[in-house]
Amino acid sequence: MSRKVALVLASGGARGLAHIGAIEELEKRGFEITSISGASMGALIGGIYAAGGLNAFKEWMKSVDKMKVFTLLDFTVSMDGFVKGQKIITELKKFVPNKNIEDLNVPFTAVSTDIKHRKEVVFNSGNLFDAIRASISIPSLFKPYKIGDMILIDGGVSNPIPLDRVQRTDGDILVCVDLNAPFAFKRKTPKSTFQKEEEKSFFEKLKIPIHHLMSFEEKKSLSKEEKESLNYYTLLSDSFSMMLQTNSERSIALYKPEVVVSIPKNAYSTMEFYKFDEIVEMGRQATITALKKAEL
Repeated sequence: MSRKVALVLASGGARGLAHIGAIEELEKRGFEITSISGASMGALIGGIYAAGGLNAFKEWMKSVDKMKVFTLLDFTVSMDGFVKGQKIITELKKFVPNKNIEDLNVPFTAVSTDIKHRKEVVFNSGNLFDAIRASISIPSLFKPYKIGDMILIDGGVSNPIPLDRVQRTDGDILVCVDLNAPFAFKRKTPKSTFQKEEEKSFFEKLKIPIHHLMSFEEKKSLSKEEKESLNYYTLLSDSFSMMLQTNSERSIALYKPEVVVSIPKNAYSTMEFYKFDEIVEMGRQATITALKKAEL
């Protein structure tokens, strides 16, 4: 069987670090990644890989702790999002080549969503970082990214796992990493009451809605009063979560990739980037399981 892979990387916040483990395991086993498409965090990791900057990104991520995650968020007072998003892009440009998509080492496609014109936007040419910034614009968290008359938000809104956008070659294997798979487990090491109170206090000082940083299991453990006080935010967050999972399942059923690497939706919350090593390892182990299932 061909060892060429058309790789599709889903949206999913910090769970997107699992894409790194998937890429490394595929390469370790002798697969050649011949094209990539991605949405949101999948676009970020896929674009960095296609530009040849993944090793530098990994080294940088190893220095990211909980505090550094938030120093990278350029907060703003705005009705359409409370993070500008430019600070992250500026940091990435320090070690990832700033290229046009058509000049990358691997054919790459990112997707975003034009909320003004209500349509999916496909980036397969033009500036790489414009494509990444547009694709990672999580609604209510990041401000939309404007290009021309387009108002661009997260690619996951229109196409969370863009199987139909990856460039195919004869005889390649379609592999996708789904970050929105059904809930599969509870955390083995729940946070202590002290940790929860410490984090809640920190996030409230930064005026960050706590729902962006909580796992599904943590939301279930809230008191009745806490649930009621977060009703608007949890409704928005859980609705978006359900949309991602449903659309991902439909896309996988329609395009039938040979290999589906499944990461449960409740594995990690949106902003847990400081858990780099364990999320990458989860991606690696899930890839081993998926390849075994596909008998590859």
